[in-house]
Amino acid sequence: MPYSKQDLQNLYSLSFEDVNATLVACGLLPEQNEYADEQIQSGFDVIRKYFNEAQVGDYAAAAEMFNQQSLSKMKKTSKGKKSHPSSEQESGAATVEENDLDISQLLAQATSECGTRISLIEAGKILSACGLPDKEQYTGAEGEVFVEACTLIKQQDKTYQEVAVHFGMGQAPDNNLERQELLKEVQGIQSSVSSLSSTQTMQVMQALPQMSLEQLRAIKLQFLRDLNRELREYVNSGRMQTEFQAAADTVIKDPFLTWSPVSDAKNRPLNGEVSQKSLPGS
Repeated sequence: MPYSKQDLQNLYSLSFEDVNATLVACGLLPEQNEYADEQIQSGFDVIRKYFNEAQVGDYAAAAEMFNQQSLSKMKKTSKGKKSHPSSEQESGAATVEENDLDISQLLAQATSECGTRISLIEAGKILSACGLPDKEQYTGAEGEVFVEACTLIKQQDKTYQEVAVHFGMGQAPDNNLERQELLKEVQGIQSSVSSLSSTQTMQVMQALPQMSLEQLRAIKLQFLRDLNRELREYVNSGRMQTEFQAAADTVIKDPFLTWSPVSDAKNRPLNGEVSQKSLPGS
């Protein structure tokens, strides 16, 4: 069953900001409309468990712990599982392992897990991204790696390059300069969002430097939406017009700012000296 962010707020008794921060910490995009049950169980629930068990104190630490555990799980999976030899294998006859899958079975398993069709062309790219060779049969462990890679691409919108980095098959792009510029921009926008409490602001400021380029982009989009919403509320409530009018009235009533171009010209002597009549209080 899919979950909306409102469902997550109600189910976990969280604020809107905490829901967004939890989604980002487990690698999910806050701007999605709905999240699959598997995404919530394997990501959102895990982050909330960290906080409930006091394993972490902020979302940056939670994201780091989540990434480390995911990497550890991937490494264990990639080692594979050896099936027990059958009587035919013991006699020296070559047989296929019990859990082996051909490419059609592999695709069927991944399609079932991801809930969307995966073409042969996509399968070839995904196999390459997660470090699996193109062959006739795959072990159960290799099938799990392939399904995980498909989930990252189909459900979490990861690129093939990001999946390759995830499985240790590629290097992360050198985007440090872009990331630093985006970090400064997001910090500037965040300081203008008044709906965050002081505690939430502190948590966000601590988490921002630890976020990836993708996470910063997602946070920037959410901050801009919050800022736009606050601006609409400011205008629609009539506060902006009232404050502007009050500022205008103050300027008009200020005697030091009331002047006449004609009288000012008359009080200015031709030799450039300042006339005493032109000074305030003369």
